[in-house]
Amino acid sequence: MRYPSLLMVCGALTFMLAGCTTNEQVEPKEPTTQSSTIDEPETEPNETNVNQEDVGDVESPTEEEPTEDAPIAEQPTGPAEEEPATAAQPIEVNGMANLDLDELILVNKQIALPSDYQPSDLVEAKIDFVDSTVGERRMLRKEAARAIEALMKGAKADGIDLKGTSAFRSYDYQVNLFNAYVERDGKEQAMKYSAPPGHSEHQTGLAIDVSSASVNYQLTQNLGEMVEGKWLADHAHEYGFIIRYQKAFENETEYMYEPWHLRYIGIEHAKRVHELNQPYDRYIAEFMK
Repeated sequence: MRYPSLLMVCGALTFMLAGCTTNEQVEPKEPTTQSSTIDEPETEPNETNVNQEDVGDVESPTEEEPTEDAPIAEQPTGPAEEEPATAAQPIEVNGMANLDLDELILVNKQIALPSDYQPSDLVEAKIDFVDSTVGERRMLRKEAARAIEALMKGAKADGIDLKGTSAFRSYDYQVNLFNAYVERDGKEQAMKYSAPPGHSEHQTGLAIDVSSASVNYQLTQNLGEMVEGKWLADHAHEYGFIIRYQKAFENETEYMYEPWHLRYIGIEHAKRVHELNQPYDRYIAEFMK
């Protein structure tokens, strides 16, 4: 009987030891990699201002907890909070403006206010008016009055001189004004720059005409070319106002360009209209869908 040589025994032992060592090295690789990916962000959330990036890194690989991560991502966006229940309301009913829309009320040539409508919270705006503007025409709804006061203060701080020329107008006042324009220029021409009774934004108490010394406080399109008109176009939305009738949208609004006519709709909505660069009629129709 032949016995194995010492060389053969050593070779066999070496082979067995090599196989055991290889298995021990392979097994830890996968869990070590997973642990490293998850643990790295967890060591930094309480440090400096990179927390948001760290949280984002943690959320994406954690597939086992989608119900906790998903709501956290959705809640801060807040479109539902920015668009309240008013979005479900109609803009008009049988051609009459929906008064429940408050400062978002839409009045145009197709949508009218009741002849007896007058806001209950009219107050005199504490701004400079031209001398010919007296009585109710110095008044606005309280929120709009405070807003135009802030706008005038901001304009003055920027070296811009503006005065109010006409704010609230009652239905009866608009009857006399519109009829005078029709008598002077004819109805077709008057309709381009004046609203028929019940269709004027001034009756809402949310609109005001302004002008400057640079155009002798006249209501003229030249205001838009002046530094005062350009300031209004650039900054009115910061105070909740829009330039209601812009030149680019004359076909939609059915009114000529009026750089002097400011309409209050609130800062949030005014900023949106300014950013979207669209007429208010289109904006509110889409917002209310």
